[in-house]
Amino acid sequence: MQPIYFPIAEYAKQKGNQSIDLWVSSPTYQVANKPKLNYLDTSATYDAKSGYVYLNVLNRSEKMDMATNIENGQLESQVQVWEMNHPDLKATHTFGDDTKVRPRIKMVNLAMAQGSASYTFPKSSLTILRLKVKR
Repeated sequence: MQPIYFPIAEYAKQKGNQSIDLWVSSPTYQVANKPKLNYLDTSATYDAKSGYVYLNVLNRSEKMDMATNIENGQLESQVQVWEMNHPDLKATHTFGDDTKVRPRIKMVNLAMAQGSASYTFPKSSLTILRLKVKR
């Protein structure tokens, strides 16, 4: 399995979820005469059955981790983090060595303050935060 398999498989788990409209503010960059792009490329979905919000964040920067604030107000502080990155952006798998680029899953407690939480997205990473909505 090449590294691209893992994000596709994770996104497939969000099939059928309701998409969420996001407002994102992040540093930007520009390539040639094209419009400016955010370093943080984001999307989010909500699974009403389980009560989870999935926040998908691609940090396009090769040099900067991006510290962010997530405005929410109704989310639990414990979050599952699915993260994939590698120092070599061109790393691939070969026969006999298919563990070079793999996602990591961990649980973290976000520091919540006045309806906001902060999280730092590592450089050149794809991160999916699974956030539980308070009911």
